[in-house]
Amino acid sequence: MFTSTEQAIKKILLRAKKKGFKMNDIAYAAGIDPAQLSRWNTGKTVPLYSNIVKLEQAVQALIAAKAQA
Repeated sequence: MFTSTEQAIKKILLRAKKKGFKMNDIAYAAGIDPAQLSRWNTGKTVPLYSNIVKLEQAVQALIAAKAQA
């Protein structure tokens, strides 16, 4: 069973992956180390709420930029 934090991370990443973005793209856009993003995704570490917000904002920006291209 996933925690709400893990669910949030997985939901954000799934939405980005469905739009064709890779973990490195997402991490770079959010200013997060790709290894750290992987640890969050696997549940090895738990991000601060502010990092979840940063991740969500980055994914929204990537999706918006792709839609305009």
